[in-house]
Amino acid sequence: MNKNRIAFVSISLLIFSLFLVSSREAAGARGFHKGKDGVTFQVSNGTLAIYPVADNAVRVTFTKDTLAVLPELIFVREQPVPAFKVEESASTLKVILKNMQVIVEKSNGKLSYADLSGSVFLNEVGGQRKLDASSIAGQACYVAEQSFESPDDESIFGLGQFQDGNFNLKGITRSLTQVNTQIALPFIYSSKGYGLLWHEYGLTDFNPTENFVELTKQQKAGEENQLVEVTTTSGTQKVSQNQSFYTGTFRVEKDGEYSVFLDLGNMGNRHFVTIDGKPCLDESNMWLPPTAGTLVELSAGEHQVQLICKADNQPKLSWKLVDNTTTFRSPVTKKLDYVVFYGPSADKVISTYRNLSGSAPMLPKWAYGFWQCRERYSSSNQLIETVQEFRNRKLPMDVIVQDWQYWGKNGWGVPQFDESNYPNPSGFIKQLHDLNAHFNISIWSNPDQNSEIGKAYVAEKRFIPNTKWLDYFNPETRKAYWNTLKNNMFDNGVDSWWMDAVEPENDALKGETTYAGLGDFYRLTYPLMVSKAVYEGQREATSDKRVCILTRSAFLGQQRYGVINWSGDIGGNWDSYRRQIVAGLNYTITGFPYWTTDIGGFFRPGPSQYSDEKYHELLIRWFQWGAFNPVFRIHGYMSETEPWKYGQVVEDDMRKMLNLRYQMLPYIYSEAWQVTENGSTLMRPLVMDFRDDSVAIAQTFEYLFGKSILVAPVTEPMTREKTVYLPKASGWYDFWTGEKLKGGQTVIKETPLDIIPLYVKAGSILPIGSKVQYASEQNGDNLEVRIYEGANGEFTLYEDENDGYDYEKGVYSAITFRWNDTDKTLTIEDRKGSYPGMLAEQTFNIVKVSENKGAGDVAVEKYDKTITYNGEKTIVKL
Repeated sequence: MNKNRIAFVSISLLIFSLFLVSSREAAGARGFHKGKDGVTFQVSNGTLAIYPVADNAVRVTFTKDTLAVLPELIFVREQPVPAFKVEESASTLKVILKNMQVIVEKSNGKLSYADLSGSVFLNEVGGQRKLDASSIAGQACYVAEQSFESPDDESIFGLGQFQDGNFNLKGITRSLTQVNTQIALPFIYSSKGYGLLWHEYGLTDFNPTENFVELTKQQKAGEENQLVEVTTTSGTQKVSQNQSFYTGTFRVEKDGEYSVFLDLGNMGNRHFVTIDGKPCLDESNMWLPPTAGTLVELSAGEHQVQLICKADNQPKLSWKLVDNTTTFRSPVTKKLDYVVFYGPSADKVISTYRNLSGSAPMLPKWAYGFWQCRERYSSSNQLIETVQEFRNRKLPMDVIVQDWQYWGKNGWGVPQFDESNYPNPSGFIKQLHDLNAHFNISIWSNPDQNSEIGKAYVAEKRFIPNTKWLDYFNPETRKAYWNTLKNNMFDNGVDSWWMDAVEPENDALKGETTYAGLGDFYRLTYPLMVSKAVYEGQREATSDKRVCILTRSAFLGQQRYGVINWSGDIGGNWDSYRRQIVAGLNYTITGFPYWTTDIGGFFRPGPSQYSDEKYHELLIRWFQWGAFNPVFRIHGYMSETEPWKYGQVVEDDMRKMLNLRYQMLPYIYSEAWQVTENGSTLMRPLVMDFRDDSVAIAQTFEYLFGKSILVAPVTEPMTREKTVYLPKASGWYDFWTGEKLKGGQTVIKETPLDIIPLYVKAGSILPIGSKVQYASEQNGDNLEVRIYEGANGEFTLYEDENDGYDYEKGVYSAITFRWNDTDKTLTIEDRKGSYPGMLAEQTFNIVKVSENKGAGDVAVEKYDKTITYNGEKTIVKL
């Protein structure tokens, strides 16, 4: 039998047929078979199978026949089947693993999940396992649905990146589709300590609503035909922004909390719903995802609805009473399939998921520096001059980005330079490299089919039929596209890729046929295949450059392809900014470590942005938060985003944050190594580290950056103080002042325009580098090592060649620092490993942080100890 327990279903069904019981009418489990790979049961007209895939994870499938299964796209690492045993009693069967157990109720086939002590952390809802026959485009399929109990005190996070502003997803309704600004990842993590991966590739509804409000269209909200220029996949277009007004009524039978769900049918520009005159959904942008959900408290009786949306939308509004369940439903699938992970820590859940689906590789060190991007640079000279100006003004940066339309006459989306504005591509890219900058370029998945390159693709049947999108499900298309990039871009020195519109836009797989089959079965997976094409192509071409892909969409498993996601074409206002913080936290807890936004928003105020002090305040606050994103990047539509374009105050505040980001690089790069080596996460919702602190879990706009730094960005205009909750811990230090504070309390932090609240957890060891202009300028010498007393601590300083994949062969160094808070000693362990160019000796300047000592971005005047470290174990008494 195949030892890879990820693609096992058809084989297991054949084995089970030998043990089939006579009565297919039975409601519960009537007999079981334990094989090498798992346990199968006959339940209620189908086959239920439990397959251990790790010591703390099981995969559950429910099938009714041998309908052809879809290929495995998420789990790719071959893992040995973990040890498990089966215990049977009169009423239950138990599948027991090293770190968890699954309990099957014989009476009804219901599954429960528990730790080894028997404490249940997740229950299916009895009788709610559904697999109903259906069809799509003449092909047989099923509607798969499973509900799980969700206790009152549970908080749920994940599902990817959404713009609805919801942080705790308990009870929220969502439609998981891939569109601009929305990344659908059917994976959740619970405060109860489990992760749940809904293993489906098509459209998935989360907590679907069943009750619809009858809407009546009234007069248009906007009387005049408003035309606005926006960026589309066919270039700059004028799109109507007219809006329509709807009213309706609905009745609920009891008081309670209700989930309200808006579905516009396609992309819109307005989510606006009032119930009894009170707005419950209110968001505007040049375009928005088709759906949005929220929770509202309603009393029994009739309620009045008003709704505004884009005139060409076909809105539907639905609702349900929140009922302490969590439901996944997929209308187009071949089987019911999900995976349960038990942590209880989120790190354990995520590391197990990555062990099965692929680890997140190291990005090149320069990718953790600053990315300068705008829409757009129009010549190679502009690119070079911009980098030179950054250097002249002592504004650190590492990446300059070329947005779209560099292709000129070559055709829309064609990855080929228009040499009238970008002559000698290898020459100008070398000039950027000589300025110690790296070059990122925008590439698209829909090259003009009438272009020279496009015609060749058409002739070779590289497009999904009847669409403008390349068919990356075809391995030959993936190879062809990479060869185009290699010949036109990579061989000229391009360092990384900005892969735009990879959803593909507007849910374009629906109803189409790909190389792999009907697109409805693969509706969420297109971005996975796009990243696969470039990652595998570049890895085959060379091991000297790490793959670095900035991309707008993702699917489970895509973290293995060196991707960074950004949150799409968002608005440039305070509301949008706040929504990005929530979106980023729910994205990174799904196992994707690298994420960023368009700092300042993509759609900005226009020419007034350069002089409007109100916008400047937003830009500064967003930039401060961006400095503590996994990737630090600015962007804006029809905007010159360079710091000096906004005046001296903005430039100075940005310089402060840029310097701080680069001083933090030894910490950030070391934490990035923990992402790759141990499955860690850089941008950490507080549930990851303070699961037992209910107040911490509820903090919408706070998180840890790495394991040590609490970030609490300012999210309101005209604010010069910020309320910050310090989670329960041994203590916290104000990063800017060195003041020590108790955990488990709320404090008020003064926030002048140049300050973002930052707190360092007691027991932390923080390496601070010197102020540099680009990432590789730091060499690990003369590090300031800050010790935050109050608890024992440990930190591993990671260093390597900054690029390339030799680190996968062990070519790197790791130095572990350990702080003993009782006897006040710092132990610097033997250096492990080495790499070419490594310093034989390093100077570590050690300081115990206290008020006004070792604080902020200012170098310490007098260190507690200065150590010359030659790689051998050193103990320092402080």
